[in-house]
Amino acid sequence: MKDILAIEILKLKNSKILWITILAPAFIVVQGGINLIRYYDLFTGAGQNVWNQLYTQSMIFYVSILFPIIISVIITLIARMENLNSCWKYYLSLPVHRGKIYIVKFIIGCAIVFIDVAAFILSVIVVGKLIGINGSVPYYTILLKPLMAYFASLPIISIIYVLSIRFSQMTIPLGVGIGLTLPAMIVANTRYWIIYPWSYPILAALGGDFDVFDKGSVTFLISLLLLLAVFSLGYAGFVKRDIE
Repeated sequence: MKDILAIEILKLKNSKILWITILAPAFIVVQGGINLIRYYDLFTGAGQNVWNQLYTQSMIFYVSILFPIIISVIITLIARMENLNSCWKYYLSLPVHRGKIYIVKFIIGCAIVFIDVAAFILSVIVVGKLIGINGSVPYYTILLKPLMAYFASLPIISIIYVLSIRFSQMTIPLGVGIGLTLPAMIVANTRYWIIYPWSYPILAALGGDFDVFDKGSVTFLISLLLLLAVFSLGYAGFVKRDIE
């Protein structure tokens, strides 16, 4: 499995995935910082924590729109490396169990998404320092909540991954990923959030800031169960299916 991991990492050297992963959340946080400066008196009135305001301004758009779209792009591009020119048949001709290939590519996808979340966290801290926010950094909010959103997003990663492996056309996983992203904020405010995985990162990242999003640990339990179910079905299908 180490050899497969080394091959997958080597493929990323000529890819633009990492640039997209790092720069996209940084851009969103910069926009959040600019918005905070523009309406500074409004966001800092009544003794509000400025760090929390920067986080909220950046996170609302990031977790509801950018983050799930980035997931769709990352996972689709990872699968596209093999979907192009029918490379799957050459890859799977190697003397390696195809289940290991499936697992390693999924791990790579999860790792890159994690880098995206880490880039968001670092960007919030850097932008906050640059615009001169005083006071101690609320690490519980800035560090923990994005990580909670990451874990809550694992079902989305698994769904897009299965679709990307199953269909060679990028339009299908990208269409599903982007299409289900758009109403996520609305669904998160309804009782139907529990059947809509695209709402889970929103609930995790913004829970506590808005009472309507505070669904507690049930979000993570459902995320885990859905992740296991989708990944297992995708794994079983990949191992058995003939890929041309």
